[in-house]
Amino acid sequence: MLPEPKDVPQEARRQLLNLLAERGKVKPSTLGVSRAYFYQMRRGLRPISDSILERLLELATDDDLAGIPFFAPYVDYQRVKGYDVDRLVRLVAEWARANPASAKVFLDSLSAELERLGLVGKAIKVSERHVREFEGYLEARVRSGDMDPGTAGDRLRYLRMALEELGYVLTKQALRGLIRRYQASQPGVADHIYKSLKLFVKEVVQDRELLEAIPYPRVRWGSPEAPQWSDICRVVEALPHAGAPRALLLLLASTGLRVETAYSLPLDSLKLSERLVWVWSLKRSKRTYFSFITERVKGELEVYLEARRRHLEILGRGSGKLFPYKPRRLREAIYEAMDRELGRRFQLKLIRKRVAEHLSHHLSTLELNVIMGHAPREVVEKHYLLRDQIEDLRRKYDKAMAKVPCLGGGEAG
Repeated sequence: MLPEPKDVPQEARRQLLNLLAERGKVKPSTLGVSRAYFYQMRRGLRPISDSILERLLELATDDDLAGIPFFAPYVDYQRVKGYDVDRLVRLVAEWARANPASAKVFLDSLSAELERLGLVGKAIKVSERHVREFEGYLEARVRSGDMDPGTAGDRLRYLRMALEELGYVLTKQALRGLIRRYQASQPGVADHIYKSLKLFVKEVVQDRELLEAIPYPRVRWGSPEAPQWSDICRVVEALPHAGAPRALLLLLASTGLRVETAYSLPLDSLKLSERLVWVWSLKRSKRTYFSFITERVKGELEVYLEARRRHLEILGRGSGKLFPYKPRRLREAIYEAMDRELGRRFQLKLIRKRVAEHLSHHLSTLELNVIMGHAPREVVEKHYLLRDQIEDLRRKYDKAMAKVPCLGGGEAG
């Protein structure tokens, strides 16, 4: 059975339209649209409606659908769903003989999937009642002073994250697979998931067999990886426009400033007309000279500054700080957006690392060191304080940041 039209993404629809058009099976008149609209759909400039998709599916054969990655699994199932057990076994055995190296992987994957579906081995279905019971348990420990509220929040958040991935069904194979996947890619998350699941199974599910099946992730803590631009941009978009948390995050992402520097920036350090943030802080261990913002971030900051002005007027007070708010509240708002959008958190200070890594592909080492504050003061004063020199560096910066969606609008590099 093919998926419902509403479940088919636009990219799969466009691939199907192009394939049928190339094979001469569909024309504008076939779909009842103009030639212009037809070619706009083919190029992804216009969406392909459910009714047009239904017509395309009527015209497509199994061979056509097999050429589209999204539809291929459905076609494969259509072809084999009528096979009896003996024929399926023979088919798999022939494939295994031809692919001996993959046969063991196939068997393990099949076992895990059957176990996840509850068709083999022990499987426990988790309900929302179980989660509420766990939430009550955590609240009781917080009230008794036995657990920090932040830790309790982490346990509940990572439990929900794990249950979503497990389909709210706990099996030994699935639990092991989940922990090991995260152990390989995100060891910190693996550690959180392990602690949450272990506590949940012990206190709520109370199943010794499942409890012993949860593997301890051997996390090797090294230098933390910088967040990807895609993650940073998702968090930006999850924050309200004109709000201080969004403005702060955009400023960090566009300038690479240290978080503590951004918190304490004077209002007059922001030179919007020049798209320049002039810091010139010469602390012994942490220097900062200046950095730039993109045109897009400039527009966002203009909106924020107007909202900031109105807010201070209502309060009847002024402030010389760019962000006249408690840093803790700004951080909490950003981390809450991470929880909602990503289901995990990254440290704000690691954004500076992402900016430096990104700019390193577009600027010379000296130019990068000037922006990041690592260059000697004498060098900056001699070579990077004249208008032409700053303008040249800004052009290179703009070219680099144009590749970041929420900063310049292109694809992240």
